[in-house]
Amino acid sequence: MGWGDVPIEGGTETRMIGIPLLGYNAGQWFESGVSSKDWTGEGGGISNTGVIVGNILGSNGRPEAYAWTPNHGGFRLGRYLDDDRSVAIAISHSGAFIVGNSGKLLEDGTLLVTPVVWMAKVVWNSGQPTLSWEMHALPTGGLEKPDAVFKDITLNFWGGWGVNDLGQIAGDGWTSNDEGEYWEIAVVWTPTKGGKGWKIQRLPVADVPYTEALGINDLGEIVGDVWGWTDNFQGARPALWKQDPKKKTWSVRILPTTSPDLDYGWSVAWGINELGDIVGYCSDEIWTGHATRWNSRDRSFVMSLGFPGENSNAFGVNNLGIAVGAQTTVSFDENSSPIFGPPQAVAVRFR
Repeated sequence: MGWGDVPIEGGTETRMIGIPLLGYNAGQWFESGVSSKDWTGEGGGISNTGVIVGNILGSNGRPEAYAWTPNHGGFRLGRYLDDDRSVAIAISHSGAFIVGNSGKLLEDGTLLVTPVVWMAKVVWNSGQPTLSWEMHALPTGGLEKPDAVFKDITLNFWGGWGVNDLGQIAGDGWTSNDEGEYWEIAVVWTPTKGGKGWKIQRLPVADVPYTEALGINDLGEIVGDVWGWTDNFQGARPALWKQDPKKKTWSVRILPTTSPDLDYGWSVAWGINELGDIVGYCSDEIWTGHATRWNSRDRSFVMSLGFPGENSNAFGVNNLGIAVGAQTTVSFDENSSPIFGPPQAVAVRFR
């Protein structure tokens, strides 16, 4: 699933779309039927039960988290307290958990964004079951306070980017300024005993100060990237976090790239399945991305996925070895600056 420009009367409209790759209706596109034109995130997902999450354009003109099933309609997931916007970013395989964030614009112009999780709940009415969702704010453990992580910095944006069937959530806290500077930390939320809440842990850093968690599998393996600027490296490198089951502590391992001799670049691990297959992209010497795969069992392994196009990225992978993402063409202007064509959806099966 993803987003696309759907023809409507008088032009096109951005909506959530999808396409089955296997089965009797393989290759037949479907769409949500509702506008998502203000969507600005990098998420959305589908469960093994066929529930798709993302967002639609709310009645106030802001994005609102939304879940839907093709041919069966959808439902608004709502916003937290008095927030004016929300986004659903990922859903667990079973469909029991949806994660994302909810935010509001404060009077001083600051956007405050809260990490949230929706839990599936069956409500019985006159003997008939109805599926509903309960929203819960995730704790930030004091990491959202000024100077808690970085000097003179307040991390006011939070969100979950991946969730597994155990209720573990991988996500981030971040902020930026008007000069385009960013600060970011990767975190994991783990359900507390009794299942009545979550506790937050900051994931360890590497030799650069910033981290980003984007995906988690049912084994609790987390992927993302570590990034920053040092004397030895400038940019981002793909990363894998694993937990010691006895000590409950986390370790980070930087994954190899397809251009190991470069001391710069932007390479990110986006998704991981239950077999340890990891997908994302690695950039080359001109900072152009190429869809890439790794494996958590063999951390020296790295290979191009062979997506078409001069620029590509893989966002997710299932247990059948089907990786999905996007590709674009790349041309250059008279100043040798890249010009990227419109993105096109891509799927490749590597196993």
